[in-house]
Amino acid sequence: MQFRILGSPELYDEKRHRRIPLTSPKQRLLLGTLLARPNSPVPRERLIRELWGALPPRKARNTLNAHVSGLRKVLLEVEPERANTPRIVARAAGYLLEARPTETDSGRFCLAVAQAQRMAPDDPGGAYDSLRRALGLWRGSALEGGSHGPVCAALVTQLEEERQQALEILFDCALRTGEHRGIIPELEELTAAHPLRERFHDQLMLALCRCGRGADAIRVYTRARQRLTAAHGGTPLLTARLEQISVQAPALFAHETERPEARKRARVTAPAAGRREIDRLRQEMNQIEAEQQTARSVVGYLTNILSGQALRTGGA
Repeated sequence: MQFRILGSPELYDEKRHRRIPLTSPKQRLLLGTLLARPNSPVPRERLIRELWGALPPRKARNTLNAHVSGLRKVLLEVEPERANTPRIVARAAGYLLEARPTETDSGRFCLAVAQAQRMAPDDPGGAYDSLRRALGLWRGSALEGGSHGPVCAALVTQLEEERQQALEILFDCALRTGEHRGIIPELEELTAAHPLRERFHDQLMLALCRCGRGADAIRVYTRARQRLTAAHGGTPLLTARLEQISVQAPALFAHETERPEARKRARVTAPAAGRREIDRLRQEMNQIEAEQQTARSVVGYLTNILSGQALRTGGA
């Protein structure tokens, strides 16, 4: 039995190799809520709030029990041998669902990411492959296809953050093994979908530079800078990367290890990072600095004018 919540909630019968979709929205919410704390009792009041919000039906406890019975029945159809040891167990305070980490796609994902993190320092290629497999467990957004109560909403947020962290590690491994060209399309999509995730912008800038596309890397910076500065007060990663680009720092092009196919591509694309490209980069850098200086001058000018008006108004 596999419990799947990295996408629309469903069950997977490993013996018969078949999916068992949960057609009832309440069953999907119930499964997600129980899997948010597997092997731990979830109070009935919390389950009721998760399923119906602040306006539960008049006989909410009875209705909850009916939904639990329905979900338990679906589980027993997949695992009839557990008739005497059902997955969903009643406790005085509520219900718990018994599931090992390896029996849930979210648990398998987290275990695989942790393993890849341990591998990454010494074996970035192996970590990259492991992360690709882990990310392949995602079939869409977590708990996709329905509304969420507070418990499921928190679980969705947590899982999405873990997915993005896994992607950051994945792209770091790709950059360390010379696979920069292959990750550019993904990073372009991710920077558009998550414009406040500075690390994705930084990784995209580095990948573009290693493909001889330094001017495009600077454009990534200019697009991201204003929004990131407004949200976070600065762009330390991107500013440091921009400084490396301006002086063509060796770190931009250094790979710790390279797979054979990446090495072959690098020989083909390396000439693009020639003198003409460097000159163009510096011109664009100068233009950015000029625009920033102009903006500072305008702000200073307007501040002086407004300060003078305020003084005259106060004096009147």
